[in-house]
Amino acid sequence: MTLKILVVDNHPMILKLLANFLEKEGHEVMTASDGLAALSVLEVYTPDIIFVDLVMPNIGGDKLCRIIRSIPRFADLFIVILSAIAAEDDTDYKKFGADACIAKGSIKSIQKHVLDMIRHLADKSQASLEPVANLEDIQYRTITRELLSSKNHFEAIINNMSEAVFELTPDGTIIFANLAALALCNLAEEKLLAVNIVTLFNEDTQERIASLLAHPERLPQLIEDTPPMLLNGKHAALHFLELRQNGQPSIILIAKDISERYETEQALQANETRFRELFNNMSSGVAVYEAKNIEATDFVFVDFNRAAERINKIRKDQVIGRSLLEVFPGAKDFGFLALLQRVWQTGKPQHHPVTLYKDNRLTSWLENYLYKLPSGEVVAIFKDVTASKQAEDKLAFESAMNGALARISRMIISSDSLKDISAALLEEILALTGSKHGIVDLVDEKTNNLLAMAFSPEIRTMCAMQDENGACVHAPQGLVNWVLENKTGILSNSPLTDYRTKGLSPGSASLTRLLAVPAMFNNDFLGILSVANSPKDYEKRDLDTLEHFASLFALAAQKKQAQDHIAHLAHHDPLTGLINRHIFPDRLAQAMILSQRHRKKIALLYVDLDKFKQINDAHGHMAGDAVLKEVASRLLGLLRDSDTVARMGGDEFVVILHDISSKIAVNHVAEKIIGTLAKPILFHDTQFTVMASVGISIYPDDDKQIDALIQKADKAMYQAKKSSTTSHIFYEG
Repeated sequence: MTLKILVVDNHPMILKLLANFLEKEGHEVMTASDGLAALSVLEVYTPDIIFVDLVMPNIGGDKLCRIIRSIPRFADLFIVILSAIAAEDDTDYKKFGADACIAKGSIKSIQKHVLDMIRHLADKSQASLEPVANLEDIQYRTITRELLSSKNHFEAIINNMSEAVFELTPDGTIIFANLAALALCNLAEEKLLAVNIVTLFNEDTQERIASLLAHPERLPQLIEDTPPMLLNGKHAALHFLELRQNGQPSIILIAKDISERYETEQALQANETRFRELFNNMSSGVAVYEAKNIEATDFVFVDFNRAAERINKIRKDQVIGRSLLEVFPGAKDFGFLALLQRVWQTGKPQHHPVTLYKDNRLTSWLENYLYKLPSGEVVAIFKDVTASKQAEDKLAFESAMNGALARISRMIISSDSLKDISAALLEEILALTGSKHGIVDLVDEKTNNLLAMAFSPEIRTMCAMQDENGACVHAPQGLVNWVLENKTGILSNSPLTDYRTKGLSPGSASLTRLLAVPAMFNNDFLGILSVANSPKDYEKRDLDTLEHFASLFALAAQKKQAQDHIAHLAHHDPLTGLINRHIFPDRLAQAMILSQRHRKKIALLYVDLDKFKQINDAHGHMAGDAVLKEVASRLLGLLRDSDTVARMGGDEFVVILHDISSKIAVNHVAEKIIGTLAKPILFHDTQFTVMASVGISIYPDDDKQIDALIQKADKAMYQAKKSSTTSHIFYEG
């Protein structure tokens, strides 16, 4: 009987002798010198039996076996390991998919055992094979044991590195990947080896990496400033290094997952852009300084907003990087330099009252408020009060306004709570406008109801507030409703008879005067600031004041939304919105504590979608994403509010059932999950049917440790996946 045989060995003499010997025995023989070459042969050749050396360059025999076993058409291929280290290394060849193992001894002994293996395969013998054949013909070598120990030690170090490590051929084919690399790519080792590294990245990155591989003279090279994105959505910093072993070139790629840092940086950059817009659109001039030297004999301009340009009649590019005394030579006589030095030395904010500044270019009455940032820079917020020098009321007002702006700005920069900022805002706008009542509201974008963040005591009755979940909620009335609908501020000294109230619900009868302005950010309506019942008529100055603080409140509200969004992303899966694997152990721990307190049991259901990869491969990741989102929605829909659903990654989900009464009840829920998920899922014009396997563990019956409970549910799920009779199985110890 003629067999098709593939021999894979990096020793050319072994290849030649075995090939000649087997061909003389009448068999068809192909050879390959390493794992990569073998995979190329197997693309066009289907052998009956394959003899594989264990230790080879590029892809070794154990990893080659795993890759072969992951290919369906090689499921029945008979694999024999030819091992030169069989005597020194206790190798469990069945663990990586081989059927037999022959220790390398003399060529005659190898030939004898090779023929025995071929006869065993040809005769379809049911007799069990020796664990390792040909041990009688070899000698144990201490140096080999030492080398194996060194190799295992090295692999343990590499596999415990937090960075992903890949070894690549010059064309980019992956021949080694550590555990961190598998986690980064979300792929099993057999799915990753022999794959070209370029294909793991999105289209924008592929050309860049391919170009680098085509020019090895550019190595080493670090790609970090614009981190490439993998197909799974992760961003990674890449460090390419050239490696030569025995004159053979290869490439080492060290990759670090910086997705969380990158997303945070993007969010912070967006916040910086928002703050810059506020900074440049403030009515007050703002200048930021740093000390020119350790004695602070002068200061250098670091930043300068548009209002500062207008007030000082000088462009920003004429100021930045230059010293204070160079740009404003009268600053010393003005007293400003001494004030800067005092704030810089003590860290205490200082107010520089209205004072006349003069030099050969500029004459202005200026008022400054200075404070020191944690970075060591000193900020000056200033107003030009030249035109209103004779009006003491206006000067007092501007001074108070600057102080209030600085106070609220500091609170925003320091990330104080929105309630604290709102309370400070209310205090400032009441004082600045001379109002008796006031309120700072957030707008609920779904209902248009108002959530009071800070308010005067009398406002509760005037606005008919209701307590909901510890918050004060009220519906907009009268002219406040007009502001909400028109997104425009309003000044009315007769609100009860104002023509704009026509068709609106009436406001409070106790209103005598009203100012109300929207808090807008990038056309988003975030809130309303309102003050009422000043003893004198409101003026446009009062409306402008309220609008300034509305801008600050909008910035604070937007910043809080961004921070909440970042926190949400850290704890939730971005595709399905479910909690992710990082926060899930905390939820499980909380459930265990409640279970102990109430003496109840909880059930952990590990849900895995069967053949989900086929949907991704056949219809693309958009179809796969649609299926995952629908699965998440269905799981949430059939569980109680008190239960928890998490996505652990890929197509795996975990459910926590609280206060279970019996295994029968859990069994019923598992059947509901399987039945619900089995209903067709429509994506465009295609219907998908998703079957699920469910593994179940019970706390505290099966275990009292978080990791162990999850592992046991996972183990039960794999048993269910293999079962031909049921799709859900309880863990049995």
